[in-house]
Formats: sequence, structure tokens, C-alpha cells
Amino acid sequence: MPTELETAQQFQAAAENAMRTGDFEPVVALLAADVEVVMPQHTLHGVDAFTEELGRARPSERFELEFEGAGWQDLGNGRFYCELQLHFRSTVSEADSYSRDRSFELTITDGKVSRYEMRFDA
Repeated sequence: MPTELETAQQFQAAAENAMRTGDFEPVVALLAADVEVVMPQHTLHGVDAFTEELGRARPSERFELEFEGAGWQDLGNGRFYCELQLHFRSTVSEADSYSRDRSFELTITDGKVSRYEMRFDA
């Protein structure tokens, strides 16, 4: 069984790939069935709600998505935190490209992500 940190890293890699490709199955495999999803706008529960929310956040084919970040910090008790910058690169016009700062906190319970929190940063 992977360590909690390895689970957080696997989750990040799977989520980044899902945001690029739309393939959420590797993400689903890492989620607890009753995962709590905390977003700035609302809180959701369950795998289907999570994948639906992430699917809505996917950029259109007009953008290539790149992620930049420093890695996960262990907060203790199965909680991990990271900050990422998401770069949306337009395939049509450089003027349409933009970046967003996001921070994430995961709680890992019994080898699965049981809580996912995303924050909009300045």
C-alpha cells in the first residue's frame, strides 16, 4: 500500500491528466466513495459530484493546460497541502492565454482521498 504522501502525489498526477484528457477513471480509483469536495462556491459529496465538478473545470480544446507547483506539504493526520499555478495556453491566440493560482488540501484516509479542498488564491 502506498504511503499517504504517495497517494497525494498519485492523485495530483491523475487529476492533472484528467484535466487535460477528460479521463477521470484513475482519479476515481483514488477517491473514497463518500469524498467531501470543498470548493469556494459550495461543498459537494461523493465521487460523481467530484468528477462532475472537475469535468466542468476542464478547459476547451482551444487551451493546453500546464501545472506548476512545489509539491505536497505534510500537515499531519493524513492531511496534505500544495499550491499550484495553472497555465492555460491558447492554441489560437497568445493574447487569450492566462494563469490561475490555486491551493489544495487533501485528507487521506485508509489509502483514499476522503476530503478535497480547492481554494482560489490571489
